[in-house]
Amino acid sequence: MIDEPGPEDDRSGAWRERLRDRARAFFGAKTQERMADRERVHRIDIDRAEDEAEALGQREQLLRLRAETRLAGEKYMASLRDSKLLVPGFNDEERTRELDVMHHVYMQMMMQSCLKPLSRGVNANSVVQAVGMVMAMRMLAPDFKKEMDSYLQPFKDKIQERIDTRARAMVASAGSGIAHRQRIFKDVPSDARRERLIGSPDPRDHLTKKWRKRFDAVQHRERGHREMFTPDSAAMTEVALMENAFWKMREPGADAGLIRDSYRAMRKRLHQQMSEDGLERQEVVQRARTIIGERMEYEPELRTMFNGVAHGRIIKAPTHEERIAGSDRVRTVWSGEFDDQLGQRLPEDGMFTLRRPMDADAHQVQLAETMKTSMLDALSHGDQEGYGGNMLGYLVGFTAQKQGLDTSGLPDMLQHRLDQSEVMIASMDIDGLSPDEQQRVYSNAYVDALEAANEKYPDLEAELRRNLGENWQQTLQTAVDDPCAFFEEQRLKPRSRPTGPSSEQETGPRNDGPNAETDSESYQPA
Repeated sequence: MIDEPGPEDDRSGAWRERLRDRARAFFGAKTQERMADRERVHRIDIDRAEDEAEALGQREQLLRLRAETRLAGEKYMASLRDSKLLVPGFNDEERTRELDVMHHVYMQMMMQSCLKPLSRGVNANSVVQAVGMVMAMRMLAPDFKKEMDSYLQPFKDKIQERIDTRARAMVASAGSGIAHRQRIFKDVPSDARRERLIGSPDPRDHLTKKWRKRFDAVQHRERGHREMFTPDSAAMTEVALMENAFWKMREPGADAGLIRDSYRAMRKRLHQQMSEDGLERQEVVQRARTIIGERMEYEPELRTMFNGVAHGRIIKAPTHEERIAGSDRVRTVWSGEFDDQLGQRLPEDGMFTLRRPMDADAHQVQLAETMKTSMLDALSHGDQEGYGGNMLGYLVGFTAQKQGLDTSGLPDMLQHRLDQSEVMIASMDIDGLSPDEQQRVYSNAYVDALEAANEKYPDLEAELRRNLGENWQQTLQTAVDDPCAFFEEQRLKPRSRPTGPSSEQETGPRNDGPNAETDSESYQPA
């Protein structure tokens, strides 16, 4: 049983909520709108899950099941995030046991949603509804069938597709085949030849790798250990453990090193369990990236959690169109893709790494790297407009965020830089830097980036004159003094395409993005 939260948990939770709300305030109007939309969807999900009406149509039943599934997942991740799993003092056995309990509760919630019709009595209609709900769950989460066997034992006469039964049947079939060959070849005089003809006496050796893992996992559960992970539940567990460690490391007086060690030990154990359950690491990574990307839209504080993302060097890739199977229609989708700040696609087999608390100097280095990368990329490809947008965007980014200015309708380049500034400032704040420190770090990072650009391009003043006009100093000063007027001017400017070969279509993929130097700390291969 999971311990009820005590006074210490309440204080910790209240502290985290205050820090979270403060971090969310750094993000602009679009993010605030997405947060409000998500809150409306959440309330609708709660209403649907609580609807006990019996006369629901198939569509309403499916919507209720989807709502219950989503709420169960949210509750499971919240229970992991709020737990004491990573607090120093737990040993590995205690951590594993508590994680197993929380995962078991989550899977029970999923199954209870499917079997709710049976609570009104077991009759032909309720059984048909329960089976229908299970099949609907399969459509909502195709891997769900891997988990349902443990909970459908009382209804095995109604639901026959059981992975455990199939695994046992395959082992039994392999065993029968061995016995049959032993009878046939028992009179072969040569022991070596007889062994070759019969094969291994262990039925497991006659199964595929996948089914060997499945059969081993069945035996493991039957020994009373734990529930099997699915790609969805494993991905949710990995993301929630990262959340737990992220917040615990930032609690007052916390030993970030010890918490990080606990997190790594727990993550290693989780990966071992995933392997035992026959899960492919790539499948879990893909699902985890999708969970992170979706939640970033309405939980922007998650952008401060990961190396690379927290300083604007890794961003969500744009949505893309996908043809609906069996039709000529297309739909807009996003399925876990991320780009670097220059628009280059990041490897699909990489998983984010947890960001430790950073001091002012560490933030300054990371901010300067982001700004320098954008500026040098524009200069190296002759993109004068892009370079000017980088200069001005980073220059006014801090002021725009602090003054809460309306940044809608700005050119894309300028908007991207302002978006980067938001997450930069939020990341500094969540690590405990004061507003004065944030301003100093941001300003110093901007100067560092300019100096790095000037070192590589000594004729930078001439470049500024070409980009911003003869009075380029006055242009920069005006942008700082009155960013509101500057934004209005930018909205009215005619939009033009970059003159230099800066697009991938013209130059081909580039490997000079920020991940070329920082992948080892920002984006780890699976």
